[in-house]
Amino acid sequence: MTGRIALARRKLVSAWRLGGRRGLLVAEASVLLLGARIAVAMLPFRRVARWLGRPVSPSALVAPVPRERPDDRATMVSWAVRFAAGRLPVEAVCLPQAMAARAMLRRRGVAATLHLGVWRDHRTAAAIDPDAPPAHAWLEAAGQRVTGYPVDPALVEVAAFV
Repeated sequence: MTGRIALARRKLVSAWRLGGRRGLLVAEASVLLLGARIAVAMLPFRRVARWLGRPVSPSALVAPVPRERPDDRATMVSWAVRFAAGRLPVEAVCLPQAMAARAMLRRRGVAATLHLGVWRDHRTAAAIDPDAPPAHAWLEAAGQRVTGYPVDPALVEVAAFV
């Protein structure tokens, strides 16, 4: 256990050394990731779903037109969430990452869509990788990939939140 704590400490120190705006962005992402991780672990999904946004049918979504130039806010949020997720002492998988990034983008006035998918054939997926999660979450903002990419083509989108 001591080795794990020491590793987490070294990773968090590397984030602290960033300083300035990047350091604050990583700190914000870390706090939101931890909060999302706790919510996902302790609350029933129907309660967590309230924080994901307004549910819409995936078939009702209009494919967003990708921007000519990526939104810098979405790019920085994507980087900060991935950076922080790799340095926390707990595992922050796809759903907490998407939730944290969505909250950060909302705070910055950037609309985003959170997608949830399940494996088309969960038995085949379990046979290939028994540790694979039964579902996956990914986030996009104006056609820009934020978290959870690449999305496996064997996933079927079952819900979206805007």
